[in-house]
Amino acid sequence: MPHVPNDPDVYEVFTQNGVGKTLSHVGSIVSPRPDGAWHLAKETYGRRDDLATLWVVRRADMIVSTGDDRDLLAAKTRMPHRQPGFPTARRRDRSDSSPGADSPPVADSPLVAGSPAVADSPLVAGSPAVADSPAAPGSPAVDSSAEPRDGALSELRDDASRAADPELRDLWLALADDLFVLGNRLGERIVDYIDLEESLAVGSIGQEALAHAGTILSLCGFDEAAADAWFFDRPQARWRVSRAIERLTDWPSTVACGLVIAAAVVALAERTAEAEPGRTGQAAEAGPGGAWLPAIIAIRDEQRVHLDHWRRWARALTAWPETSEEFARAYAEVTERAGDLFGAGPQGVTAGVLPSAPVPAATLHERLAALVGDSGGPASRLPGRPLTRTAGMGGSALAYCLSRGRMVRDDYAPGVFR
Repeated sequence: MPHVPNDPDVYEVFTQNGVGKTLSHVGSIVSPRPDGAWHLAKETYGRRDDLATLWVVRRADMIVSTGDDRDLLAAKTRMPHRQPGFPTARRRDRSDSSPGADSPPVADSPLVAGSPAVADSPLVAGSPAVADSPAAPGSPAVDSSAEPRDGALSELRDDASRAADPELRDLWLALADDLFVLGNRLGERIVDYIDLEESLAVGSIGQEALAHAGTILSLCGFDEAAADAWFFDRPQARWRVSRAIERLTDWPSTVACGLVIAAAVVALAERTAEAEPGRTGQAAEAGPGGAWLPAIIAIRDEQRVHLDHWRRWARALTAWPETSEEFARAYAEVTERAGDLFGAGPQGVTAGVLPSAPVPAATLHERLAALVGDSGGPASRLPGRPLTRTAGMGGSALAYCLSRGRMVRDDYAPGVFR
């Protein structure tokens, strides 16, 4: 853990060699007095170079890391959005997508077992309408006339506890969709704050939500092109986001949505990590944790941080007289809609490294209820049992998210991000 060194006569020296340049640590000196330490540092480190700034800091006044903090200090390079070259590497050059251009087929990536090439995939822009497109294996048929809508709870949703327990990867894919929309909507709020610290926090949560969604698809066997098609080429009628997504509008509702989605991801990650000891067959051959356990644990830990952030907001909005009534209404509606978070149906994806095992939705729902009920905010109206998701939901929140993403992909000039 970080600690305060016990070296009263040791001083650390920092210099700046020119205006506008960074301040750099150049070494240490020993002196019985602070003023003597400064002059000794000037003679030692400024004798040959002109210095714009010279700082001398007593080591005992600093908080420093130790070798045990290596994991805390390690950059999360598994999240490419945090790397400087991400925009250049990730943005599509649309000229490469022109007719006749060579591109890897979706079949090279296990998007769906036995799926056709990109040109024939129903997930690609310009493909036949949903009604004419074959659904993924095992997926229920979707009526292409279904339109997204905002409104009361759908009467089409059934009690998910009566159905067979969903597969683990189906639940993860459903939550990946929720995280994708949440991350995009949070991105719009980065500039809404005078408080810079909160703006940065919301931006970080939004970026990590998008990164977690991408990681989940990777664990389910998607390569970059297949993940891009999954998020941007599916018609809205084929999305099965939680009904809570429809309330990603005002800030109180966004806080409530962020809280329930983070709680759901934490609950599923905890359950997934528990699947490790009993692995058999091909999964066991991959070694301890396989390829999925470290990523799931990282998602769990980061979503716990998000959950704590939203809980602080829930307590604040509940405590403030100006917002308490509005937030209580928003929280009640969002938690009632969140009953379908673990009501995912078959997604038709059979590849990837995640364990393929049914998960008791009722048990996950109980854990979700416990996490949501511990928010410190108003009373939750989460249903007592999980409900099934319905295709075509998401309302204006999902529609806006998809339209903005497709605009960037389709309308920007070729090579603009290179």
